Amino acid sequence: MHEIKPETFKTSLPIQIRFGDIDAMGHINNNIYFSYFDLGKTAYFDLIRPMAVSWTEGLIVVAHIEVDFFSPIYYKEKIVVESKIVRLGEKSGVFLQQLKNVKNNEIKCRCESVFVAYNAQTQSSMLIPDEWREIISAYEEMELERQL
Repeated sequence: MHEIKPETFKTSLPIQIRFGDIDAMGHINNNIYFSYFDLGKTAYFDLIRPMAVSWTEGLIVVAHIEVDFFSPIYYKEKIVVESKIVRLGEKSGVFLQQLKNVKNNEIKCRCESVFVAYNAQTQSSMLIPDEWREIISAYEEMELERQL
C-alpha cells in the first residue's frame, strides 16, 4: 500500500453521494471526484472570504490537476472533501485536497491542483491581489510567499 503523508486541513465539507455518481461496479466513478474537489474549493473560499474584500475583481481557474486514487468510494460511505492552499506564487497557487471516509479516516484519494488568478475582462492571468494573499496566509496560519 502507498504511504500517505498525514496532512492537517481546516476546511472540510461533507459530500452527499448522488445516485448518478455510482458506476456499474457500485463505486463512485473517478470522473465525479473532480466535482467533489470543486465543491471543496467553493467551500474554502466561502469560509475565508470577508465581506470587505472584492473577490469578483479576479477569478481563479484551474490550470493543472493531479489525482492519486488510493481506494474506491462506495455508495453510502460518509465522505468529506478537505481543502487547503499550500503555495502561492505571483499569479498562481496550489490547492491540496483529499477525499476521506469520516468513520475510519481512510484517505480515498488526494489531489493537487494549480490555480491561476484570472481577469475575465482582459481574458488573461493577473497577479494574486495582496489582500487575497494576506487572508489566505492568515487562514492557513503560515506565510504563503510568492513561490511559483
